Amino acid sequence: MKTVYGPVPSWRLGKSLGIDVISVQKICSFDCVYCQLGKKDEKTVKRARFVKVERIKKDLSEALDALKGSDVDIITFSGMGEPTLASNLGEAVEVVRGITDLPLAILTNSSLLHLEEVRSTLKKIDKVVAKLDAPNAEIFQSINRPHTSLSIDRIITGIKELRKAYEGEFELQMMFITENKRNAEDLASLAVEIDPDRVELNTPLRGCPVKPLSTDELRGITRIFEQKGLDTVSVYEARKPEVKSVNYGETSKRRPE
Repeated sequence: MKTVYGPVPSWRLGKSLGIDVISVQKICSFDCVYCQLGKKDEKTVKRARFVKVERIKKDLSEALDALKGSDVDIITFSGMGEPTLASNLGEAVEVVRGITDLPLAILTNSSLLHLEEVRSTLKKIDKVVAKLDAPNAEIFQSINRPHTSLSIDRIITGIKELRKAYEGEFELQMMFITENKRNAEDLASLAVEIDPDRVELNTPLRGCPVKPLSTDELRGITRIFEQKGLDTVSVYEARKPEVKSVNYGETSKRRPE
């Protein structure tokens, strides 16, 4: 299994070449009800080395060579689980910096942002997209189904701590489904406190057991955020670029249709 996949047409990031620092199977601190990788009852908050950085270096070099000058806007740490669980994420960032000058992004569920070593690593990345789906413990448990050691209060504090110290582009991603659509006002107020550069409003459009909100429902939520002065983009409104993946099989494992 390769550690590099795509490029994928991301409505958030453009033409994104993915790096998976987990790579083997779904390994995460959450088991979100909308996860496209399926249900996994076993969750972890223990950081570990899942793949060697030498393998990432080889896979990335091969992928960039195969693209032969094709457009890639950004390289994104994402994939089969929560990338901040990789204890060698910082090493991986340095390896990638040595290969390409493309900007780097990370998609994180925010569960480990209370850790100083995680925040220090993310400061080395150009763009952080941090997930926040719940304003309270009840919704957090219902939607994100987290590891037992995690609390929504500590996650929100971790997000705020990173935001204060982070000098790159900081975005919040919020996934809206039936369970939390009535919490849009509270989540928008939290977003104001956090003060991201942009808020991405999502609903599950790829294959999963959860029904997405309608265009009108998400448009109404978008208005709530915009009325608070937040720069907001919705999955229904954003455009996806056209891309051709260098390894469709690897991509489809992580982004099933």
